[in-house]
Amino acid sequence: MGLRHLSCAILLALGCTAVHAEPAAGERFAQAAQAHRQGDYRQALQLWQQLAEQGQRDAQYNLGLMYRYADGVPQDLAAAMKWYKRAAEQGDLQSQYEVGLMYQEGVGVAADQAEAHRWFTMNRQYHYHHLAHNPQLEQWRRQASALLWQRDMQESLARSRDDGQQVLARLQERLRQGDAPRVQTAAVTGDTLAR
Repeated sequence: MGLRHLSCAILLALGCTAVHAEPAAGERFAQAAQAHRQGDYRQALQLWQQLAEQGQRDAQYNLGLMYRYADGVPQDLAAAMKWYKRAAEQGDLQSQYEVGLMYQEGVGVAADQAEAHRWFTMNRQYHYHHLAHNPQLEQWRRQASALLWQRDMQESLARSRDDGQQVLARLQERLRQGDAPRVQTAAVTGDTLAR
C-alpha cells in the first residue's frame, strides 16, 4: 500500500469516526424530542438550540413553542418571536401563523393587524397554489382581512363622527355669536309657480 493510499485510508477512518462521534441533525432532533417527552427540558433545549442556530427550522419552531408557553423554560415572548420568525422566514407555515397570531393578539409585541395579516398571508404571495392543500391558511387570511376591514370601518366612523361634531360645534358657536348664515327663501306666488 502506497503512501497516497495510506493517507486516504487514514482520512476516511477519521471521517467515519467524526460521523459516529457527532450524530446527524435528524438524530439530534429525535434525541431532543425524546428528551422533551421524558421531561428533560434542559437537554431538549440544548439540542434544539444547537440545531436552531444551524438554521434547522423545526428546531426553531420548537424553541418558539417552549419560550411562548413556558414549556420547561421561563416564558420569554421576545425569544419566542425570534425563533418563530427565523423559522417563518424559511417558509414554515405554522411559524408564520404563530408570528401572525402574536401580532394579532398583541402578545409580546404591540398589536398590529396589518403585520398580522402580512404574516398570515406571507407564503400565499409566492405559492397561491398551496391554498388548495392548506385550507387553514385561507381561513387565517380571511380572518385577518376581516379584522383589517373592521378596524378601517371603525376608524372611518370615528373620523366621520368627529368631523360631524366639529361642524356642529362651529355652527352652534356662530349662532351664539349672532353670525348665523343667512338663508333667503323665496315666497312662492301663484304666478311664479309655472315656469
